[in-house]
Amino acid sequence: PLPTHPGLSRGRWHLTRLARRLRRYDWTTELRIDGPHPMLRVYADNAPTIGETVSVVWANGAWWYQSSTGIWLARCTRPRLAADKVTVLLTPRVALATTRSEDE
Repeated sequence: PLPTHPGLSRGRWHLTRLARRLRRYDWTTELRIDGPHPMLRVYADNAPTIGETVSVVWANGAWWYQSSTGIWLARCTRPRLAADKVTVLLTPRVALATTRSEDE
């Protein structure tokens, strides 16, 4: 079955925990609650057009952080691991974008 999304308060709570961890790694975060379910936009200040959107889904008996590409980052009980994985996904893309803009 397809993963299901939590209600507004549960999703916001999990995403706020992840946002705090990501800000420790110098990522900028924006919690978005205007759609069908809460989402967390993550990007670097020097490359705001490149980022990742994370949501919370219920799957395999637990709440998970899931990237916009469908990658399951980590269970919501492990926001540090999820932040590490978002960092691994975004760092090369941001580095490439900022290197290109500096060269122009």
